[in-house]
Amino acid sequence: MDEITFNTPSIIKLGSFAGKIKYCLFDTFFIPLLKIFKLKIKYIDNQLIVIANDGLEDILLHNLIWEYFYQYTIPDNYTIYHRNGITMDNRLENLLLISNNMIYLPLKSSSQSSFYWNIISNLPIDMDEVDYHNSILNQSDLYECHNAACTQLLINSSNEQFICLKCKKIKYCSQMCQIMDADIHSIFCNPNSST
Repeated sequence: MDEITFNTPSIIKLGSFAGKIKYCLFDTFFIPLLKIFKLKIKYIDNQLIVIANDGLEDILLHNLIWEYFYQYTIPDNYTIYHRNGITMDNRLENLLLISNNMIYLPLKSSSQSSFYWNIISNLPIDMDEVDYHNSILNQSDLYECHNAACTQLLINSSNEQFICLKCKKIKYCSQMCQIMDADIHSIFCNPNSST
């Protein structure tokens, strides 16, 4: 059996948000935190953020992980950033403490080569997600690109979205994401369902 080290990645299904089933990636070392904190997603500053709640307060998961590992409180004039720009990727190696006096631009790798994308794209097809897409249609103004690894947020009223021409339900942020998701979506695409 493989040895589990502090940075062995784990993934947890958070549930549905912004038109997609969301997963959080973090190090196995932090699993004991799940006995104390319940995880959820919030839309904060134009991005989806994983929140940990202990029953009393909401804490940004990336802040909690940083403080738990390094055993000190993040100073007021500092912020934790996700190196790859993917807020669902809360592995310690993806977190970076930066002064608020600095401007940080995430090192976004192409989604096809990112570690997060490799993990998410290799998960088995989630029937909950298929059922979720069939039930929500256009019930929310906030939507996330359907490509599993993409975290680009879309606004339903935007005309710049790429939409599946068959079922007219599934939305993408770009033609590239639509092409990358085509094989998986084609299995569940249902052009005969009501829109």
